[in-house]
Amino acid sequence: MSIYEFDEEREMAIIRADERELGREEGRQEGREEEKHRITVLYKCLLKDNRMEDWEKAIEDNIYCSKLYEEYSI
Repeated sequence: MSIYEFDEEREMAIIRADERELGREEGRQEGREEEKHRITVLYKCLLKDNRMEDWEKAIEDNIYCSKLYEEYSI
């Protein structure tokens, strides 16, 4: 094969890999948006219930924050 020949299989593999990476990045962005929404909902619930100590602890402790998600079914 000369350097001027087009390798369709190779090009398609590159395109598919690029599309997978783009899809992963879009998925990561969606995940970040969903998590931002979850934390906002949690903070609003804690504020509404006047649970400021829990709010402060949730900011510092991811495990505690997860427990609060479960408690509020978020």
